[in-house]
Amino acid sequence: MKANYIAAFLFGVWHIVMPIRSYINGEMSFAAMLLMGIGYMILAGIMGIKWGLLYYITGNLWAGLGDHLFNNTVATNMLHVVSLKGTDELQIVRIMAAQIISFVFVLMVYYYKNRNGN
Repeated sequence: MKANYIAAFLFGVWHIVMPIRSYINGEMSFAAMLLMGIGYMILAGIMGIKWGLLYYITGNLWAGLGDHLFNNTVATNMLHVVSLKGTDELQIVRIMAAQIISFVFVLMVYYYKNRNGN
């Protein structure tokens, strides 16, 4: 489980690139970059932990890979809304809500399987 936390942290750090790029391109303010950066780090960290739990539950990487594909296809690309500034300012909110709900579900399955010794 320790390796899962390290991988999730690194995955979170990787995702601060997006708000930094938007700030450098003039698409968001410094304050927005900080908030989005923190949000993306937390979000990506939660997703990394969730994918590690999916591996522990299923014994293979395909469940996490499928979840990542679903997230990137639906939550990130299909629900993308561009504002007058050119930035999807509420994207992080939509993705965060979907991922927290998904994380809670995976966590419940993980604890249920561990409690029953499966």
